[in-house]
Amino acid sequence: MPDQNTEAQAILNLQRYLRQLSYDEESIKAPPVDGIFETDTQNALRAFQKLKGLPVTGKADQETWELLYALYRASLAKNSQPRPIALFPRTPTDYELALGATGVLVMLLQYMLDELTHSYSDLGDFSVNGTFDEPTKAAVNAFQSHNVLRQTGAVDRDTWNQIADQYNSLFTRYQQE
Repeated sequence: MPDQNTEAQAILNLQRYLRQLSYDEESIKAPPVDGIFETDTQNALRAFQKLKGLPVTGKADQETWELLYALYRASLAKNSQPRPIALFPRTPTDYELALGATGVLVMLLQYMLDELTHSYSDLGDFSVNGTFDEPTKAAVNAFQSHNVLRQTGAVDRDTWNQIADQYNSLFTRYQQE
C-alpha cells in the first residue's frame, strides 16, 4: 500500500504542474492545489492528455508524468522573471561609493542617475564614464537632498537602494507605455 504522504505529495505536484500549464493553455482548467485527486484535477489531466495527443485516461502514467513535468519546467523557465544580480556589496556594512571610485558599479550608478534626470532636473551635468568625480558627487548630493537622505555625496546602501528603487519604478513605467 502506498504511503499516504507520498501519494498526497505526488498529487500536489501533479496539481502544481497542471496549474502552471493552465496559465498558457486555456483548454486546461486550473485545478485546486490541495493534494486531493478529485474531478477538477482529473479533468485538467484529461485536457492535458488530449492536448498533447496522449491516451485520455485521466491517470498520470509514466509517459504523461514525464511530459507534464518537462512542460511544467519549460513553462516556469519561460514565465519566470530574469534573475537579479547583486551589484552593491552586502559586506562590509560600511561600504560606500565615493569620490575617486572607478569601475562598472560607478558607471551603473551614473547611468541610473542619468535616467533619473527626467524626474530630477537639478542633478546636474555629469558623464557616464565609470569615474566617481565631482559632478557625480554633486548629482548624488542633489538626489540625497530630494529624498531626505543624509547628504554626503557618497553612495551608501540607503542611497543605493533609493536610487535603484526609483530607477526600477521608472523602467517599469517605460515598459508599460
